[in-house]
Amino acid sequence: MMKGRPVQDSEPLALASSLYSPLDEELDEIRLVTIAPNQLDGPLLCTLHKLTLEDIREEYSVFKTSVDEAGKPARNITVQWAQTHPMQHRTQLNNPEQPTVSSPSVTSSRFNWGDFAALSYVWGDEQDRRNILLNGTVFSVTTSLEIALRALSAKNEFQDDYKIWIDAICINQNDAIERASQVSKMREIYSGAWSVIAWLGESDKAGDTQKAFHFLRRMASLRPEEQDLARIMTEKPSFIEESFFFALHEMMTRTYWSRLWVIQEVVMGASSTVLRCGANSLEWETFCAGIAVLYNGKNWNLKDHLLRKERVHRNLSDDQGWLTTSLHLVHQDLRLLVRYEGEGGDKLNLRRLLEIASSASCRDVRDKVFALVGMMEPGIAHEVVHNYNFDIPRLFAAVTKAFILHYDNLEPLRQANPWGKQGAPTWAADWTWKGRMRWSRPESDFAGPLVNSLDPDPKPESIYNAHSGIPACYSFLEDNLNILQCDGFLLDEIAGLGAPEYGYFDWSKERLVQCASWRSSYGDQEATASALYKALLGGRTIKGKKVEDRHSALLSLPSTFRAAFSQFKRRGWSWLAGQEGYYFKWQRWRHANDNLMLGTRPLKSYFTDVLPKDAEEVTYMEVYSTACRMVMERRFMLTKNGYLGWAPDNAYESSEMNQARVGDVIAIIHGCSTPLVIRPYGSKFQVVGEAYVEGFMDGEAMDILRHSNCQPKMFDFC
Repeated sequence: MMKGRPVQDSEPLALASSLYSPLDEELDEIRLVTIAPNQLDGPLLCTLHKLTLEDIREEYSVFKTSVDEAGKPARNITVQWAQTHPMQHRTQLNNPEQPTVSSPSVTSSRFNWGDFAALSYVWGDEQDRRNILLNGTVFSVTTSLEIALRALSAKNEFQDDYKIWIDAICINQNDAIERASQVSKMREIYSGAWSVIAWLGESDKAGDTQKAFHFLRRMASLRPEEQDLARIMTEKPSFIEESFFFALHEMMTRTYWSRLWVIQEVVMGASSTVLRCGANSLEWETFCAGIAVLYNGKNWNLKDHLLRKERVHRNLSDDQGWLTTSLHLVHQDLRLLVRYEGEGGDKLNLRRLLEIASSASCRDVRDKVFALVGMMEPGIAHEVVHNYNFDIPRLFAAVTKAFILHYDNLEPLRQANPWGKQGAPTWAADWTWKGRMRWSRPESDFAGPLVNSLDPDPKPESIYNAHSGIPACYSFLEDNLNILQCDGFLLDEIAGLGAPEYGYFDWSKERLVQCASWRSSYGDQEATASALYKALLGGRTIKGKKVEDRHSALLSLPSTFRAAFSQFKRRGWSWLAGQEGYYFKWQRWRHANDNLMLGTRPLKSYFTDVLPKDAEEVTYMEVYSTACRMVMERRFMLTKNGYLGWAPDNAYESSEMNQARVGDVIAIIHGCSTPLVIRPYGSKFQVVGEAYVEGFMDGEAMDILRHSNCQPKMFDFC
């Protein structure tokens, strides 16, 4: 289950026994590698050493005590130590733009035997292999790793006292017990390393990697007021070349960014991570600062335009836009996590962990969980690691249980649904479900000029308060984690449904489910219109702030980009005018749902395509961005009692059986900040997913419980 491969059947056990004597966990032993100078002919020469992390130099031990080690991240202590002790610096020959390579000197090493780095890399094709000599014994590794080792050898970096940890070599892959123990030790190894080498692969012949690193350094050097890239390219044409955007795109679509294990490795390296691609290198903080510039102002739209332009110039197909998954991974997740790792701070909530797991791949489904253990709160991680040998359904249930117990709430039920393929209980999040979409949450940032991307997101549980703060009351009824029992009450029932999302780019208009008997409980036409725009915005805008009266502007947001563009342009709203490549979210959702009847009137009758004379750009940016966020992963719904809202959607499933349905009921669960759509299942219930009901997201449902015949209920979720 480790990122390293299992030993092939043809490899004799004698090889493992000769190289791998058992590690003593009480002495905190690990194995490390040194690499001999590059040999042009013949296999690369490496040496495997077994060493203890407890063999700390007295000076470093005193230093750790002096900086108050308790409570400080390991990375923070290492960085402080490095800043106050001399290092060895080697300028890279024939490449003056590359930073000098630094390694610990004899006096700055933390251990009596020296110090170590850790390698983060992609294994590559298991069938494409090369031999190295490890302690004089022929040892097979993937070609991808052998190339990385040769590149490191060429710089004479990991010899003598400075060593490197490499999972495929330093772990006895033939020992299942040892492999399992390393899962809980990965965080310690990568966070305790002097640096983490993020090996992206070989340089490309066209030199795009070098251009990309050069581009990122230049963007990172810009002050906030200088970050209008279009203006820079006009005023200083030589500062940024158009081809740089293509080069950056190529680098960010390398396989490295799609492997789940590298996320934990990079984060644990924090500010001490160094990106390496062939002979090119880039410091992590410079890398993140450069990426962040793309998220400012109109730069996001510019990157799409210049990518297409360069593709045409290179005689490539011009219909490919930016593949942004890795950009979002770096900017939304890794950048913030690295900062937390260096400075301290909250770990990822369950939703963010699930999004990251969905954005990357791994060979073993269970690694969706274990590759991210280092991103979890220590108490949760401790419980999860104990479940290493669980089958997948039980593992997913155990992880959700760990989150519930740690925080003593039922917020994890917001991530549950019955649509996962792994057979877990519906109350437990399936880490392989494809329907989670980044940017769809009320706490998510917007790309563009509205927010400072460095501002922290609000906690998801702080945005809504449907349960009025009533604490969770729950129990797990069976040892195999099949049943979760909890308290709450029934609120309503789904009576009509808008169009379900069809993949990321469209909606299935023909699958509207009308409700002829729906009557608005909000009041007259004006009150219903007010409820409609609030519902469509999820009652929240930037950073989870509550909608205001001005956000009724959504009702005059043009339904098509064609109708919008001239109006935006005439008002000088350049950011909105540049949204042609993204306006499809609002445009196609409207097209699919305009004929949903809200009683006697179709939804489209509440809208106009004409902007009012006093329209303010920032308001329309807010409602546009919020609406585009809300239409993802949600399906508009009408309720039996005359309310509007959102049911959970399943965008990558065409079967009607795997969708929210008319007749599904809506419940308030104590300890969960949003309502849930649930489905009767015999005497029990399935969790269908998180719901939004306009008018009941801030505790109003408690009045129904107190002043009506509604009765508290105990739910058994299966």
